Amino acid sequence: MMKEILLLALTGFCLIQASSNHQGFFNTYTADMEFLHKQKKIYELLFYVKQGALTDMEFYDIGRNYDIESNIDMYTDKTIVQYFLKWYHSNSMLSRDAIYSHYYEDHREEMLSLFKLFYYAKDFQTFYKTACWARCYLNDGVFVNAFTIAVLYRPDCKYIRLPAIYEIYPNQFFDSNVIQEAHRIQMTRGLATTGIDNTDSYMIYANYTGHYVQPYYDEEYKLDYYMEDVSLNAYYYYFRTVFPFYLNSKEYNIPKEFRGDFYYYFHQQLMARYYLERFSNDLGEIEYLDWYKPLYPGYYSTLMYGNGIVMPQRERYSNIPYYKYKYLKDIESYEFRIYNAIDSGFVYDYSGKQYNIYTPEGLNILANLIEGNADSCNARYYGMYDALARDILGFNYDYSQKDKVIPSALQYYSTSMRDPAFYRLYNKILGYFYRYKYYMPSYTHDELAFPGVKFESVNVDKLQTYFDYCDTFINNGVYVENFKEGSSLRIKARRYCLNYKPFTYRFNINSEKETKAVVRIFLGPAFDKYNDYSYLRKYYKYFVQLDQFIVPLKTGLNNFERRSTDSIYTMPDMLSSDLYYKKLIKAVSGSEPFTYYDKMYGFPQRLYLPKGKPEGMRFKLFFYVTPLDESKLVTYELPIFGKYFYDGKPFGYPFDRPIYPWKFFVPNMFFKDVYIYHNKEGVYYQNDKFYPGEKYYDDKYYGGKTYENKYYSDKFYDKSYYNYEKQGNF
Repeated sequence: MMKEILLLALTGFCLIQASSNHQGFFNTYTADMEFLHKQKKIYELLFYVKQGALTDMEFYDIGRNYDIESNIDMYTDKTIVQYFLKWYHSNSMLSRDAIYSHYYEDHREEMLSLFKLFYYAKDFQTFYKTACWARCYLNDGVFVNAFTIAVLYRPDCKYIRLPAIYEIYPNQFFDSNVIQEAHRIQMTRGLATTGIDNTDSYMIYANYTGHYVQPYYDEEYKLDYYMEDVSLNAYYYYFRTVFPFYLNSKEYNIPKEFRGDFYYYFHQQLMARYYLERFSNDLGEIEYLDWYKPLYPGYYSTLMYGNGIVMPQRERYSNIPYYKYKYLKDIESYEFRIYNAIDSGFVYDYSGKQYNIYTPEGLNILANLIEGNADSCNARYYGMYDALARDILGFNYDYSQKDKVIPSALQYYSTSMRDPAFYRLYNKILGYFYRYKYYMPSYTHDELAFPGVKFESVNVDKLQTYFDYCDTFINNGVYVENFKEGSSLRIKARRYCLNYKPFTYRFNINSEKETKAVVRIFLGPAFDKYNDYSYLRKYYKYFVQLDQFIVPLKTGLNNFERRSTDSIYTMPDMLSSDLYYKKLIKAVSGSEPFTYYDKMYGFPQRLYLPKGKPEGMRFKLFFYVTPLDESKLVTYELPIFGKYFYDGKPFGYPFDRPIYPWKFFVPNMFFKDVYIYHNKEGVYYQNDKFYPGEKYYDDKYYGGKTYENKYYSDKFYDKSYYNYEKQGNF
């Protein structure tokens, strides 16, 4: 059962989606009462998770009274229960106020012992009661991590939705100023509730880090709108969380054959998408990461942990600090061994047995050892390169007491992409894979061709981007006396975010036979200084796969249309928790039906296109049609991401290997130059002013009714795209 659930690796951009009922990306179901009660119980456990005592919640009484030891027979593995209880009774567990990160071994071991307790509960009720107990007594970070993985992995939690990670921990997505404003609202709004549905609603306007670091401005922070996008950072969090590096495939039946492939290609596509955004902002390729040279971009964190500790920062042009020197020899040794494996073509397991990596499963083996996950063939020899590099680049201090640890942004999946060092690190890591792929044979003309099938023409609507408002529910960022009080308050943070105008592809394919085929669509950069041949050899790795789908071809000319919103890889932003929970409560009471989906998250639909430029910026669209071999077609049911078909082609095909253009161009391929226009007159631009100021919140936002407790700031910022200026009496 675990194998069926954990085949999420295959979502790594090489999948074809099954039939669905809503814009081509998920199936809709109507919930029965059993599902509703499960969903309600699970959802409520993650409200105000920093607070152990919410006395008016169901989980509080259950958790306070549940005894794990007296219910040991309700777990399939009693040894795991005994191990956990021994640890718990030793009083050595992480304190409630400590900052948790799974990149610290002591923290991770504690979390894993709790996860196993959840996972080996015999039924849902035992799992729920155990979770209630942990919610009341254990560190919130340990609980949330273990609980999230358990909900993803347990068959009896299939299709259960959790609150978005940015709603569980808003302080990991919004700067401390926003969280402080939320606290101030909570403390000063008064006891009387005057809003619609007995709820007071507030909107806090937030900025990105680039606003706060202007005196030390790095060019990198031109990309703050992308690096700090709430949905993008959540996307990274979910993909890394559903395939944890610390779980092995043998014990949990994780599909070992795809694990490393997923790690590589997911990061390769993220880096390719990041580069398209860099090019849109006139930033070139990033510099090579050298451990002995200053790291150019700084990280000016404006985030604060839940216990009030500020996230570590890094000045620009900083050298590796002296207290990280002890790790440099280790990471250099790992790099040497990785290079040796790639160049020699062999890796060694714990017993010294040699494995050839230039085989169909070789990329998977190499990626596992670079990540240093639980399926690495020899973690003792090749180490945990990814985790060690994050530790070095985070610049945070080492602590002997696990309760005193202050993790860096790189040691949280939800904050990693905010730090420019993240992109330097994965540029370096991907360099190992590109070196490996350089030694692989390129595709031949015959392998790429689809005899009798040819693209005749492709037309695309005008491509436009703009900045829009994005609102995030941040109630979990404040403390409340009880859940009822929290339910009478609605606080949201609003800031501008990149969006695009949906468009349609129209393409004509000529076929000499009736057959089924797979269409792949990619977007890549375009440069005038390169001809098509040298361009492809250099920039093939910067192509992002936008879509993939099956088409039926009949003999003769075939006309197709495909909407950008039909992409199997993207998903609109999730419905906020306040609205979702309200619908859930109505459904539980029987007053209205409740629908749920087999796909809950994907790459943010808003970021389908890079920003481009007001005058238009040229990019290349690439269309490729290949035959569908139905004997290789497999359907997978994936947690969070729905039902998908896998057609047997490698991730990123045909850009998964170096391009030799004289072999590459075939009639079933089509390159098209397109221009992306950025509209500066989007929602966030009015008379070239950035309205309103960061301390503005509006309790008129819901329902158009004016409530009490109004506060309008006389501050605003000029936003002539990246230059922030003080205006008026600021």
